[in-house]
Parts: sequence; structure tokens; C-alpha cells
Amino acid sequence: MEAKQAAAAVDRLSSLPAELQDEILVRLDLRDAVRTSALSRTWRDLWKSLSVLSLSFPVGTQPSVVDNSVIEAPNLRVLSFVSEYDYGCRFGELPCLEYADIDALFCPQHEHDYGFFLARFAHVQRLTIFCPAADVNMPYTLPFTFYNLKNLELCLNFGEMDSILFMFTLLRSCRNLQGIEIESQDIDQSFEADWEFLNALWTHDMCSDLQTVHMMCISWLPNEISFMKLMLSKATVLRTLDVDRHPADFDDPIIDMLTCKRASAQARVLFGGLEQQW
Repeated sequence: MEAKQAAAAVDRLSSLPAELQDEILVRLDLRDAVRTSALSRTWRDLWKSLSVLSLSFPVGTQPSVVDNSVIEAPNLRVLSFVSEYDYGCRFGELPCLEYADIDALFCPQHEHDYGFFLARFAHVQRLTIFCPAADVNMPYTLPFTFYNLKNLELCLNFGEMDSILFMFTLLRSCRNLQGIEIESQDIDQSFEADWEFLNALWTHDMCSDLQTVHMMCISWLPNEISFMKLMLSKATVLRTLDVDRHPADFDDPIIDMLTCKRASAQARVLFGGLEQQW
């Protein structure tokens, strides 16, 4: 009797609509998703067609779990990848990928530099990146463009030169970018990146379609203020610069930012959702 009930349950799982099967799989972590292959012949290879995949390898992960793994998924649309160590896993073909969330402090050993690593995600429409460790090799210009990318989310430290250079390398390759969200790490500023320094990193076609800039968790460091001033003075179709924190005082650098000549007549500055007029 129990065997018949188990068989009936498997049959019900096998007869589920494809959309519901996919919904079940994307709610499981990768290990449990793979285990569903034991349910029935119908489910044997379903996990290989996942549309959403989250991979997290925290410190302490046994290398044997992921060493030399190749991640290829023809139907994958959303990928989250978190790792603080290079376990040797590789990304193969991801032709349908639309959104990638990458938090990797390293440059994979098999890659020439971090730029080649990012090339695996060149066709995404939305990209979230936590800036890698300072010692990774990031070229001044990437050997590709993010031709579909509309929205970019970055977590970086405005107090370090490597983080700022990393951001500008990305921006030079995002020619169709419409929105950028930057979460600033609260670390003391170790060098000065004033407007003149940042302007030297700017290229004539950078951010030509950029409409919104959202700044989060900023500490009102001089480098953060200089970057916001640069966006206002360079982004020709910018509509909104939205800062989630209101400044404690409107000192000279902030007033200078607010009163600078804006490249877009439609550009507005919001502090906590409220517009500031100067």
C-alpha cells in the first residue's frame, strides 16, 4: 500500500505543469534541486534547465565540493554568485542570462584578469557587483561592452583608488546604461579623487543614456561629493540624482555640487526623496 501511495505521489509530481515544476526548483538550493532527479524520469534532468540559480561558497567550504566545476545553463536567466575564495569553478555558456549578482573578491586563476571573468556576463540586462579585492588585475578598458546592460548596481569604497578605477572601467563599457545604484562602503578616505581627477577618467561617450543615479549609505566624503558633481556636470540626459541620506550641514563642497552647471536641464537632486532647490 505504501509503495502504491509513493508511486501515486511521484505521478502527481510528474504531471505538474512545466511552469510549476520550474517554480518548485527555483525555491530550492542547488543541492536539493539536484536531489529531485531521484523522484522520477520526468524530474531526472529538470534541475539542469533551472532559470534561477544561487551559488554561495562561504569561507570554510570544502574545495572538493566545487573544484574545477563548470557552470553551464542554457535556460538560466538569473544568477547569484558569492565566493570569498577561488575554488576553481568556471562559467561556461549562459546564453539566456538576464541578471547577474556577482560578489567575488578574487580573480579566478584560470582567467587572464577580472575583465575576462566579467566577459561571461557581457549580455546581461542588469548587473550587481561588489568590488573585488584591491589586488585583482582590472584593465583600464574592458575587451568587450555590456551591450544590453540597462541597470548597474555597485558596492564600492570611494576612499580607495582601486575601487574608483574599477567603477570607471565598468562605466566605459556600459554605453547603453540608463540607471546606476551605488552603495558606498563606510570606510575612511585614503586618497583624494577630486573633480579634476575624476574628469580625467571620463570619456566623451560615457553615460550618454544615463537617466538616474541612486547613491546609498554615503558618508559625505569629499570623493563621494566630487563623483556626484561629475555626474551632474557630465551626464547629458540625467533626470535624477537621488541620495538616500540628507547632509548634516550644507557646507561649501555640497553647495558647490548643487550649484554646478548641469549637463542636463532636467536633472534634479533629491535627498531622501525630497528635491533640493538652489
